[in-house]
Amino acid sequence: MNKFLTWEILKSINESSIRARRNRNFNFEKLPISPAEKYPVVFSMLHNDVEMRVQILFNTRGDRGFLDMSIEQFNSLPAAIDEK
Repeated sequence: MNKFLTWEILKSINESSIRARRNRNFNFEKLPISPAEKYPVVFSMLHNDVEMRVQILFNTRGDRGFLDMSIEQFNSLPAAIDEK
């Protein structure tokens, strides 16, 4: 199942990650992103047995970054439908 984040979801989870003092989050204003796009999760793993660490693809140039989030937040991410 391929998950993705919208600009709004990314901003909200990033703020939550900062508040929770998780290890991986962003200076949101410096991200190479646009509010109109969707950002796929290209890698995910259970981290510290209590949270998920995900790698997010930001653009077609291949810019990526890691973000730590709760398991509940990860499970609530929308799933992309593969078009065949």
